[in-house]
Amino acid sequence: MNSTLRSIDTDSLGIVSMIRERYETIGQDVGPVGNIYMVFMHDLVVHFTGILMHRVAREYYSDSVQFPWIDKKYALAPFLVDSIGNGYAGRHYSLYSRLRRLPLSRAALGEALPFGYQQDRMVAKLVNLLGSYKPFVQAYLPNRHDQIWDLLDCVSELCRLHGIPNSETVRHNWRRYVDIHSTQQQSVIKERGLLLGTRNSLQNRKLAVNYLQQDKEVVAVSHGEVANSVMDEPPFGYSERTLCTTLVDYGDFDSDGEYNVPLIPPRRLIKRDAPVVRSIHQANSEIRLSTRQFSRALYIPTTYSGNGLYGPFHIYEDAVYSRWQQALFESLPTLTMKVHPKSRSQPPANVSLEIRQLENCIQDYELFVFDYFATGSMLALMTPKPVIYFDIGLRRLHRMFEQDIKSRCEYAKIDLCGDLSNQVIGALDRFLLEEKTRNNNVIAQYALCQESRFNWLNLLKSVARGVSPS
Repeated sequence: MNSTLRSIDTDSLGIVSMIRERYETIGQDVGPVGNIYMVFMHDLVVHFTGILMHRVAREYYSDSVQFPWIDKKYALAPFLVDSIGNGYAGRHYSLYSRLRRLPLSRAALGEALPFGYQQDRMVAKLVNLLGSYKPFVQAYLPNRHDQIWDLLDCVSELCRLHGIPNSETVRHNWRRYVDIHSTQQQSVIKERGLLLGTRNSLQNRKLAVNYLQQDKEVVAVSHGEVANSVMDEPPFGYSERTLCTTLVDYGDFDSDGEYNVPLIPPRRLIKRDAPVVRSIHQANSEIRLSTRQFSRALYIPTTYSGNGLYGPFHIYEDAVYSRWQQALFESLPTLTMKVHPKSRSQPPANVSLEIRQLENCIQDYELFVFDYFATGSMLALMTPKPVIYFDIGLRRLHRMFEQDIKSRCEYAKIDLCGDLSNQVIGALDRFLLEEKTRNNNVIAQYALCQESRFNWLNLLKSVARGVSPS
């Protein structure tokens, strides 16, 4: 199984590489911003890497998906998706939506602004009140007709290279999708700037390219609690570290990786503290693992993804992840599982569950276990307590960060094709025998900074003036 998954990662990297080559080629005519591949790159990656993953998936999953996301049935034999475009027209005309769009300042707001859980609630209300929320938009594409035909040719080529049947059907689906989300008419933007969250969101990508093509200030605020640079994965280069004039990111670490290189580097980078990390962090250079801590151990997993499969390095299907988790709990029966708030499937049976927000319960545990790096594992790393990292082959980390994680944690590489329980038990025995002392100080740079210059209201004021935040 591991060899199959690695092969899919390799093929997925090839898909990303091909789309980027198309982006660079067509960019010679239309530039890097008003570029159809800049707008739809993430959606293309989701669609075609999802096909590769679903084709070899063990199970069919029942959760609904919306194009460009797909399910196993589509992956095996693509069909016309009648629902493309459903839900876009008219969904922003409620009274609440109309009130959010009132222009009380010259600042526009995109989606997914990361105010955090129970953080800055008054500031969030003020920003949402003063800024003008932008509803569904179409991306302006210069020379749109030729750009669309280039993308459809790319779709055909991807189908050919990866043996995807019904290529004309796939092309038809993509043509409808691009028609809905793009335009050849450039409207005049009245706002002086735009404030938005993740550019994995298509709405945010469309907004960003429209504002950037009119030389507007675009300020993007990172979500999570860790610097985008720690992940050496393609989406962080083509989404999270690009498509903005100013990027607000966490910590003092900022470095390109092999696959994480911004398509268009922002002109300005503002560093900020990760607020939850700051509240949790306690420096400790004498962290030791002991058997007594296993009775108060918390497992921090990623979500069950259902049909939400895409790559590379990103996720395993639920059947594979569940098999690993069952072996983990058989080997560590006192472990408590932190329920992921976005999970699409049920956790393993007869397992102790923690349903509170992680920041509200993390102090109640003495040991943390994770197998997937994300915000929750970053919070665990910043505590003064032992952390076990079972590396099951998901996520690709920046080499410097990976070295520091291995220094901070008890680390074991897991082969999903092998005897999982024996691997876990063997790793635990080794950890206890080695009696190593761990240090959490080196991790701080990835989420905290020596001089945080971040302020929501200052950001909003700068965007409303159309100038770079200071």
